[in-house]
Amino acid sequence: MLFLFAKKSLEIDNKLLIPSLTFIIEENEHLAIVGINGIGKSTLLNKIHHKENIETAMMEQDLTKYGTLNVMEYIMLTYPQLSSLRENLSDLDNINRYIELDGYEIEQNITIEGKKLGLTERHFDQLISTLSGGEQTKVSFLKVKLDKARLLLIDEPTNHMDEEMKVWLTNAFKQEKRAILFVSHDKTFLNETPDAILELSSSGATKYSGQYDNYKQQKDLEYKTIKQQYEKQEKEQRAIEETIKKYKEWYQKASQKASVRNPYQQKQLSKLAKKFKSKEYQMNKKLEQTNLSDPEEEGKTFSMQHHAFKSHYLVKFENVTFSYNEKPIFNDVSFHIKRNQNVIIEGQNGSGKSTLIKLILGQLTPDEGEVIVHPELEIGYFSQDFNNLNMKNTVLEEIMSIQEMKEAESRTILANFYFNENRINDVVANLSMGEKCRIQFVKLYFSNPHILILDEPTNYFDIEMQEKIIQLIQSFQGSTLIISHDKYFKEKLKDQIWTIKNLDLVHENLKIENPLNADSIKNQLNELEQYTDERNRETEF
Repeated sequence: MLFLFAKKSLEIDNKLLIPSLTFIIEENEHLAIVGINGIGKSTLLNKIHHKENIETAMMEQDLTKYGTLNVMEYIMLTYPQLSSLRENLSDLDNINRYIELDGYEIEQNITIEGKKLGLTERHFDQLISTLSGGEQTKVSFLKVKLDKARLLLIDEPTNHMDEEMKVWLTNAFKQEKRAILFVSHDKTFLNETPDAILELSSSGATKYSGQYDNYKQQKDLEYKTIKQQYEKQEKEQRAIEETIKKYKEWYQKASQKASVRNPYQQKQLSKLAKKFKSKEYQMNKKLEQTNLSDPEEEGKTFSMQHHAFKSHYLVKFENVTFSYNEKPIFNDVSFHIKRNQNVIIEGQNGSGKSTLIKLILGQLTPDEGEVIVHPELEIGYFSQDFNNLNMKNTVLEEIMSIQEMKEAESRTILANFYFNENRINDVVANLSMGEKCRIQFVKLYFSNPHILILDEPTNYFDIEMQEKIIQLIQSFQGSTLIISHDKYFKEKLKDQIWTIKNLDLVHENLKIENPLNADSIKNQLNELEQYTDERNRETEF
């Protein structure tokens, strides 16, 4: 055993998340944490990192506070003494000491390991603040990997990573001999990297051997067992209620027959009343103990509604060329998105996926060509900057801010999206990243758009929520444009997959560079017909 975590409770900002929590991490074990957003997965990692008596290294998600450092300076923070010397290498003593501690060899090793992640030497001179989300994730992972701690704590390492980088990351996990406790919502990654799954719930932590599919099989079996127990409970409950009903009817009939003037009958009636009350109390007590809830209620979802939209085309790109900071992104790209069309956009990090969305939203203007968006088009845009959320509102107020949304309806919706009575009065600003994403999607869901534009929607959603969103998108009757690196998510939703590659977008409406020559085809058909006639005559002869 490497580490035992045992706490009476898991809390954040004086808010109770889990009443009691105990689990073990074995030596060299790779343990994946799963659970709904807001249950305390990231909080648990932080608690272990800051308060437990074990040497840990934690991957950071938010690098904002390091914005003034370049990548090499940030990575070198892993080596505090070298980092301090590096601040003033103009001093001769500092240089000598830096060389003695193998500072330059360590820098070279950092560069080599960084290149495996797709970072170039140019990246190491860049400020953290200038990196994309995917590049920051790579840098953060590189830093924790180079640490010498016995236990690595990693929160959502696959976020913003393209398929190529996920393959590298999977291999890096498999080669790592130290213990890793990590959070991930990527099913493919969870089926390739962990030795066990640690499920966090309001009742505590449960450990399941094997990878995600093994865990899911065990959970399905548990669900089936609970469902059977619930059905048995319902049957018993109906029988008890029927018995109580019969006792009441029996007592009422006896009461009606008993004469007020007959002391014997009144005495018997009094005994019967006591007997009935005693039996009713026992039955009601038994009913109170039957507290299983229907597991099917938790999985219910809503169907997506949308406005009628008559136009055949929603968005058109006509010969669009665009560069960012003098770096070419698109060159002469043309395509259109039609009504009721579902599209998934693929491409490596930095290829221009998010830029494509910004061009559609009008946040960027093409250098050449034209982006045409239908003037009546209503867009539901899911991003990760939460611009459509009022951070001062409570969860309930935020949902009720949707036009014509009533309180009772809002409460029902929130319960379906895992916000119970204890959470609906929480302020949006205090929610976890995943919970904010959940609230944002609920608002998007009921905004009644013609097209859903989702930029990496699975990054911060727990797996249960991902399944719910997949159901919602599948039932949506409008158009969807989705950027995703999640293999499972794409397989479930694939309709058309468009790929950004070499400054172009490969899609179903490709321009025909060499149009067919009708006259040439006619001549070829005539020649074929003449040849066939000649062959037939030769055969007859």
